[in-house]
Amino acid sequence: MPQWPTRGMLSVASKLFARRNIDQPFSLSDLRENARRVLTIAPAGLAEMLLLYPALSLLRKALPSSRLICIVEGNQADLLRGEALVDDFVQFPEFSGTRGIMTYRSFVADIRDRAVEAAFYFDFRYDFYRQFLPLLAGVRLRAKLRGDAGYPLFNVEVVPKDENAYFLDLNLALVRFLTTYGDEPDYWSLPEKEVEIAREIIRFRKPNTNEMLVGVDLSSTRTGDAPPFDVEVRLARSFSALKPSRIALLSDPDPGIKEDEISRFGDYEWLDIPRKSFRDTLGILSQCDLFITANTSLFHFAVAMGVPTFALFSAKDDLRWIPGTGNFELIDEEKWSQTPPAKLAMQMRDFVLSVTKV
Repeated sequence: MPQWPTRGMLSVASKLFARRNIDQPFSLSDLRENARRVLTIAPAGLAEMLLLYPALSLLRKALPSSRLICIVEGNQADLLRGEALVDDFVQFPEFSGTRGIMTYRSFVADIRDRAVEAAFYFDFRYDFYRQFLPLLAGVRLRAKLRGDAGYPLFNVEVVPKDENAYFLDLNLALVRFLTTYGDEPDYWSLPEKEVEIAREIIRFRKPNTNEMLVGVDLSSTRTGDAPPFDVEVRLARSFSALKPSRIALLSDPDPGIKEDEISRFGDYEWLDIPRKSFRDTLGILSQCDLFITANTSLFHFAVAMGVPTFALFSAKDDLRWIPGTGNFELIDEEKWSQTPPAKLAMQMRDFVLSVTKV
């Protein structure tokens, strides 16, 4: 797969796909007044959708009369269930081989038929098919942050003040040029009804209110690696020796460690909490007094919900995954791999006592 779209490739692709004149000028006033349909291209992943939420809220405020269409993968749309931010969700297709090209062509035709006037590309990773989509669908205004997918695929490139900022802030930077003074983003939160249901479940499963609830994360990290689960378990056990606690195992829908593999880490008494969906998991996470995790999707949800979080980052983690603020303490790999768990547990205890869940 080529790493940069050549002009020859663009010419051939335009002949195969494009049906509209995309070289017409399109001003900011045109966008605000006449963009009836606006496309947003979300990166794959649940945490990615969480960090896109504030930018979508600003788009909605800046373009109240536009129809916002969001391209998603998997169960990303579930995160915005009941929200009014997005009008239409479109699933990005799975494809491979020659037949996959035809699937992609049909997908492009569907987006083109929607007559989208503007597109915002939020994915920071190289993705050949996603990056071509706005151009091939004949979208006139194609906006992205400055990065690896530039002209002529996109005709609006926004330069953020800090290119190493948290991904949430980078997403906001892409749509800020549309906003007017006083426009502030909304941030994702779990509905209070779901929080209350989770609270009642915890009361039933952990009737001793003097015990703390400690969540341990089984999820794969943002780099695709398995979590340092053995370290997380030792930390949780050491913490329990300092503060009476029950340990709950949590994960996103695609855990890096399956629950039937946990026995090899020792015979522990986990708090058994039934969960049917990822949103159920988020409800239980909201009730944790401490969450021990790596750089996973759940880490970012925990920070968003104000859950005191001890995060074990590795040397491979992108600095743009570090939130600017929040009730978390980040421990680098050199420290968590060499410091005795009992010592880190004391640090966790002091950390928990120093913060209050928002």
